[in-house]
Amino acid sequence: MTDRESAPWPALATAASLLVIAALVVVVPLQASSTFVTDFTQLAAFCLVFAGLWLLTHRMGLLSVGHGALTGVGAYAALHAVNDFGLPPMLMPLAGFAAGCAVGALLGVPALRLPKAYLALLTLSAAVAFPIVLRQLDGPLPVTLDSEFIPPAWTGIAPNDEHIWEFWVVAAWVAVAFWLLRGLLSGPIGRALVATRDEPTAAATFGVSVYRLRLAGVSLSSGLAGLAGALMLVPVNFNDQSLYPEELSIKLFALTIAFGSTAIGGSRLITTVPAATVLVLLPVWLTDRPGWVTQGGWIGFLKSEFFLYAALLLVAAYARSRRARTVRSYDA
Repeated sequence: MTDRESAPWPALATAASLLVIAALVVVVPLQASSTFVTDFTQLAAFCLVFAGLWLLTHRMGLLSVGHGALTGVGAYAALHAVNDFGLPPMLMPLAGFAAGCAVGALLGVPALRLPKAYLALLTLSAAVAFPIVLRQLDGPLPVTLDSEFIPPAWTGIAPNDEHIWEFWVVAAWVAVAFWLLRGLLSGPIGRALVATRDEPTAAATFGVSVYRLRLAGVSLSSGLAGLAGALMLVPVNFNDQSLYPEELSIKLFALTIAFGSTAIGGSRLITTVPAATVLVLLPVWLTDRPGWVTQGGWIGFLKSEFFLYAALLLVAAYARSRRARTVRSYDA
C-alpha cells in the first residue's frame, strides 16, 4: 500500500461522501418531484455499471467499450424472466446479473487469450450490434414489464407515490451490491486481480491462474452491468432497443476513464457516483436549457454534450500528466 492510499484523508473523504449519499437517499425521494426521483433512480442503477467498469479498468487494467450493451442484456433477461417465466419482480435483478455474467464470459473467453486491446474491440462490436439484435428479438416497439412495484402498506407510501418505493428498491439492491463488491475486492481476490494487472508473470509464478481470474473479473464486471439493466426497468416498466445505442457505451467508457483518474477522484469505488451523476443529469440539464444547445456554429458546438465529455477527458489527462511529472520530480 502506498503512502497516498494509507493516508487518512481519502478514508475521511469517502466516509463523508457516504454520509452525503445516505442523506440524499432518504431526503430526495420524499421532497423531489416524481420526474427527478425517476432520474435519481436511474442514476443509482448506473452506479453499478460504473462499478463494473471501474473493476475492469482500474483494478484489472482491461478495457470495455460495450457495457451499454451488457446493460441491455440484463434488462432483456430480467423482463422476460418476469413476463415469460413468472419470476417475482423483486428477484428479476438476479436474472439480469446472471445474464450479464454469462454474456461477459462468452466475450471474455476468446478475447482474453489475445492482447488486451481485443477485449475493447470485441465489446465495441457488441455495443454496435446489440440494438439490432434486440430489435430482431423483441420487435420495433417497446416491450412492457407485466408487473408493477406497488408500495407495501407497511411503508406508509401512498399508491400514487410509487416512485418513492421504486427508488428505495433500486437503492437497496445497489447498496448490497456495493457492499459485496467492496468486501470481495478488499480480500485476497482483490489483491490477486491487481497482481494480474501489474505483474501477471509473477502472479502466475505464485500459482495464480491469470486467465481464469481475468475471465471471472470480466464476468463479474458484466454481471454488474446486467444487474443495473434489470434495475433500470423498475421505474420505467418497459424495454426498448433505443435505450442502448452505441453512444451509451462510449459515454460510460469516457466517464470511467475521466473520473477514475487519480488526479480527479482517485481510483476509488466512490468515483462511480459523480460519473453516474454526469451521465444521467447532464442531458437533463441541457434539455432544460434549449437555448443553450440550439445555437449554431462554434458556440453551439462548444455547448454540446459530446464536447463537454471531450473537455472532461482532456482535463483528466492534463491533471494526470501534471501529477505524474510531480511524482517523478519528487522521486528524483
